[in-house]
This record gives sequence, structure tokens and C-alpha cells, in this order.
Amino acid sequence: MKTYKVAVMGLGMGGDWAKAAVDLPDTELCMIYDPAYGRYSRIDTAYYDSRNIPLAQTEEDIYNSDADIVVVASPDHLHAEQSVKALLAGKHVACEKPLAPTLDDCRKIIAAVKQSGKKFMTGQVCRYAPCFKLMKQLIEDGRIGEIVALEGSYAHDYLEAPGWDDWRKRKDIGRYGFIGGGCHALDLLRYLAGNPSEVCCYMNQKFLKDWSKPDTGVAIAKFPNDVIARIFVSTGIKAPYTMGTVVYGTKGTLRYTNEKFVEIAEESVYTTAKELSFAKIPCVGVAHHIKFELEAFVDHLKNGTDFPSDVFEGSGTVAFAEAAIKSAETGMPCKVDYNF
Repeated sequence: MKTYKVAVMGLGMGGDWAKAAVDLPDTELCMIYDPAYGRYSRIDTAYYDSRNIPLAQTEEDIYNSDADIVVVASPDHLHAEQSVKALLAGKHVACEKPLAPTLDDCRKIIAAVKQSGKKFMTGQVCRYAPCFKLMKQLIEDGRIGEIVALEGSYAHDYLEAPGWDDWRKRKDIGRYGFIGGGCHALDLLRYLAGNPSEVCCYMNQKFLKDWSKPDTGVAIAKFPNDVIARIFVSTGIKAPYTMGTVVYGTKGTLRYTNEKFVEIAEESVYTTAKELSFAKIPCVGVAHHIKFELEAFVDHLKNGTDFPSDVFEGSGTVAFAEAAIKSAETGMPCKVDYNF
């Protein structure tokens, strides 16, 4: 049985990938890299030092290593360059979400995937969360009939999370929270309902006034089969973190509200009970289920199994976000560009 050697770049978000590589039976953590190692409190240096994990001194050490898989978990604006370099060095790549800040950057990664012939995963973690996999299965099983509309939200206060060297708030980087964090909600609705064709969005900036881009946005989008959706994104909201998601169908409704269950209200139950109410289906709630992601990617490499977040799916979510941002800037609805 082959053991896949995994190297991880960026140990903030990448810390969970590194630990997953240690824990899974078919992977081995062979090298780590982060220029902030020993200087950033989020990096668990004691964990790596106690296991004698080799620490790369430069990015090139990662590309020149014997790793089978390189995980790119650096800040968003570095994803495209690092992913391309890793692919062209002959590595399979798993890149954290969002895939890149722009669709043009995504196209560079797609070109490198095609040129290298290597496998690529976008770390859209919600597609691997048991609660959302359950919602998708219930939809596919016809439990709520035909989808009519969806509501999705990503609400997370970033005030105390500007990242190493304040990269999330810096004007020279210009990170949009609507894609950087909002990609969770945008991608989840694509996972549940398909590719949106058009989006209209409004944004404002009342929470994080010294950050470079708007912190809050509301979008309305058209999905296949005349499905419509509302998406709320805020990276400054003064409320607990939420990934609240609702799917309205012709025969019922699904709801997830950050608990350890999915709720379902079904017309068939109402017909019998004469009272339409939500039933709770226990499941594992939303979190950074990185181990599930890496496990699925390795299974794909070993056995050719499907996984739901390849380079094209990652690019589709960036395209959705880019159209929403353009709509907010122009005040006009925008078509989503799937010309990859």
C-alpha cells in the first residue's frame, strides 16, 4: 500500500492539513514551510518540533522535495503562483479556498494542471462536511421535491483575525471578504443547486472601516431551473459565526443553523400529522473537516474515486464571487463567466 508524502505550505490554515497528514494511515507529513514559523502564535511549533518534521527554509525546498502532494494553504493572493510551481514540479496539489482572488489566476492554475497532468483539489471544505453532504443527499433523494429557492450565509467577525502581517486588511493586497470568506456560502449553494448564471449584489463597509474592501454584502442569484437564491456575507458582523443554510423545495424545506443536526419539514408528514414542523436529523456540524478532504483526495489518487472539488469547481466559485463583486461595483446584474 502506497504512502503519500505530503508537504504543507502555510501553517495557519495549513496546520489542520499537516495534522491530517500525520493522522491518516495512507499519508506522511514529509515537510512544512511558513516564513512566519516561530513568529506567529497560530502556528503550533511544538507539534512539529516534537515530531522532527523537516522545516523548509524556502519555497523551493518544497518544490524540490520528494513530496507526492503539496498543500498550498498560504494567503489567498499566493495560491496561484505557488500552485502552478508545485504542479510544474511534478506534485499533486491541494489548494485552500478560495482557489485564487481572480478568475484570471484560476485560469493559470487550470493551464498548469493540464500541462503537468497532475491531480488538483480545491479545499472547499463545506462539500466534505457531513451536515451539507446530508442536505445534498436528501435533495437528490427527492425528499423536498424540486428546489425553489435557497438562502445561504457566511457571517464571521474578522476584527481580530487580520492574518500574519495583516494580509487580510492590507490595501496593497485588496482582499475581498466576499470571496475570501464568502466563498464558503457561494460554493455551498453551487454544490446544492448547480452553477448560477447571473448575480446582483450590494456591499457596504461599516464594520471594518480601515480594511481595504467592503466587509458586508447581499447577493441575489439565478440558478438552473429557475431556482433563485439569496446570499449574505459579512466579515465584520457582531454575532457568533454562522453558515446558516436553507433550501426551499416544492415538497418540503431543509435547514441548517450551526447545530449538530439538519432540520427537515416534509409535505408528506404534514399530510398525515396535519401539522408542518421541522424534524431533526443528527449529524456532524460544519467545521474545518480537513481530514475528510485529504482522505478523499488520497482515495482519488489511489483508486480513481470522484471527489467534489476539483480545479474547475474551485474556479466556478471564484467566477461566481467575481461576478458579485463586479455587480456591487457597477450597480448592475452580472453574468457569471464560466469560460475557463
